[in-house]
Amino acid sequence: MIRNHRPEHLESETNAMQKSLLLAALVPRSFGLTGCVAAAGAGVGILVAQEVLDNNVYVARLDKDAGEVWASAKVALNKASLKPIDAQDDVRQATAEVDDAKVVVSVETYDLNRSTLRVSAKKYGVNNGEIAKMVYDKIIHEVDQ
Repeated sequence: MIRNHRPEHLESETNAMQKSLLLAALVPRSFGLTGCVAAAGAGVGILVAQEVLDNNVYVARLDKDAGEVWASAKVALNKASLKPIDAQDDVRQATAEVDDAKVVVSVETYDLNRSTLRVSAKKYGVNNGEIAKMVYDKIIHEVDQ
């Protein structure tokens, strides 16, 4: 289960959070990514780190196998979209229309039984962080069940 899933500014005083944020800040740099860490740390959960890139791409590093995360992502995306989703199982990437926005979800393996989830959204050609965050939260909830 995901516990204490709150933005960084609410928990910056705790030691454990600072260590999690340091880890989360170092990992993206090793992949050449920029952005800000929005939240990290779950008491006993599966969420290792969360990151927001360009205010519309939500990235989570999860202590779950990519196959399990991918299955949960497709279920959550199907529930969020009124139209059928376009899922490419071989590359674990799906595209769907949610609230008139094009949402792209991808899942990658980054270690044994660990995966990376990416969710982005564009509405009328403009980045839409609100819809991306909504879909991201639904996927995390589905993964946690």
